[in-house]
Amino acid sequence: MKILKLFGEVTGLTINQEKSTVSAIRCTDLNLAEILQSFGGKQVGFPLTYLGLPITLGRLRMVQLQFVLDRIRTRLAGWKGKLLTLAGRRVL
Repeated sequence: MKILKLFGEVTGLTINQEKSTVSAIRCTDLNLAEILQSFGGKQVGFPLTYLGLPITLGRLRMVQLQFVLDRIRTRLAGWKGKLLTLAGRRVL
């Protein structure tokens, strides 16, 4: 927490501990309860979702990203009838 507070002082960015979570990556030999006792957020495990995308410790499978592909296909279907060039569709 000292490092995060120092970072906040230097940059002007602060952390909302009530909204924050910690995900330990391969920390089996550490006492996380002791390390995180001053952290106000909660501890979560994997898999988790960050900015709407799944995060795992291994490779993502196509099944885990299928919802993203479905949303893209739905949006593209509406654009096909519009008078946009291929480059314009990519930008949009």
